[in-house]
Amino acid sequence: MRFRLVLLTSLVLLGQVHAAQKLGLNVHQSSDVGLDAARDSGTDWVRIDFNWYDAQPTSAASTDWSRFDTLIDAARARNLEVLAVIGYTPAWASSGDIGGGGAQNDVPTAGSFAPFVTAAVSRYKDRVTHWEIWNEPNLMQFFAGTPQQYIDRILIPGADAVHAACAACKVIGPGLASVGGEYATWMDMVLAQAAAKLDIVSGHIYAAFTVDDAAAGLTKDSFFNKLEMHRKVVLYEGPLSYREVMLARGVNKPFWLTETGREAAIGNTGAEASQALLYRRVLEAMLTRPWWDATFFYEAFDEPGSGYTWGVVMHDPAAAGGYRPKQAFALLTKAARSPAFGGSGSACDDGLDNDGDNQVDFPADSNCASATAPSEGASPVDAGVVVDGSLATPDAAVVVDDGGNVVPGPDAGTPLGSDAGTRPGGSSSGCNTSAGGPATGGEALAAALALGLLAAAAMLRGARRRRCGPWRRGCDRARA
Repeated sequence: MRFRLVLLTSLVLLGQVHAAQKLGLNVHQSSDVGLDAARDSGTDWVRIDFNWYDAQPTSAASTDWSRFDTLIDAARARNLEVLAVIGYTPAWASSGDIGGGGAQNDVPTAGSFAPFVTAAVSRYKDRVTHWEIWNEPNLMQFFAGTPQQYIDRILIPGADAVHAACAACKVIGPGLASVGGEYATWMDMVLAQAAAKLDIVSGHIYAAFTVDDAAAGLTKDSFFNKLEMHRKVVLYEGPLSYREVMLARGVNKPFWLTETGREAAIGNTGAEASQALLYRRVLEAMLTRPWWDATFFYEAFDEPGSGYTWGVVMHDPAAAGGYRPKQAFALLTKAARSPAFGGSGSACDDGLDNDGDNQVDFPADSNCASATAPSEGASPVDAGVVVDGSLATPDAAVVVDDGGNVVPGPDAGTPLGSDAGTRPGGSSSGCNTSAGGPATGGEALAAALALGLLAAAAMLRGARRRRCGPWRRGCDRARA
């Protein structure tokens, strides 16, 4: 596959690139500390678990909305917008316990999901306008069916129900986990058959940035490998990224990252710093990508003694506000002030390297005359695929319109595999290992070393278990 550098003829201030992007936290079903942490962080959105089995545990005729009335009213009382993840099968609607572990991940019987979605959207459409159809259906613990069953039994009927009950409401999906090698196949099937049903495309990424982890992009996927340019190392080629599948299918819709994050035990200074840095990297990457419209960090809070450390605060009723903040919370609070994220503060005091010069805020950034200066400096608008700051995009896959928006180019819309190197998990058929041409001596050496490390890394890389408290219903999973 040939690549070309995308050169921009002008530089624009980041605050002028696109409309304010959205920030949120995953709160599951917490109607107190999770919502308080989200509000206090300055983020405007929360992602909640709108579980079907909670609202209709025994039958469609006996619906109990009390849990969601409390949760949604509490969120709106704090001026938080709600992204509701609607899904998880009650036993009465199960077509069979295929994957084990009870009914929650079962394929619902034909025709059973849409009436519930209709009822939920009809009840809450004045308070909830964004509905994500299921969560990580490509993982067995969340959905035991095939991609086709997800499309036929859940996505299409669910999306139609949302739009019929609320014309102004938005459907988000498929909310895939970017683990394993099949997420690109799932995304391709969803977009091929049901892109018209989605208003926003969503996915999850738990991966390191190359600048912080030398193995990222070599022996394991980097954040950008999953987001926008898949990994190719010697004879190995990973699955296509979310963005590449969208472009291949000609889908020019906003992308929402509805889960990303890193564990950090409160009080562990190094771990907290690493978590905060991951948040910063994500936000800085988001700034230059107008197609990436929202990020929901995983997650709002931890409970003492749970062993669960993904939150940005630790629940502590004795502490001010009912929680103890981590470093990532402080970073998120500063970043939310940025005009790029809808804040009224300054780019010179938002905790981010807005202009990509490795200098953050006043006085470290020489472009900032003061902490209230409006900008750290000019930065190029991203024009497609970025790998740790190197602008590169597949030939003719995208173009940038007059408004600075990334849109499909003349090669967009072609089936996966029509261009060399675009087959998920396949060989590159002559593709280079880098985006700029044949591998240099250093790149070839790195690639050769990576090849020898691949098998060992696969054996050593363990899964991280996400342990759940009672407020995290149905959330136990493994992370690669």
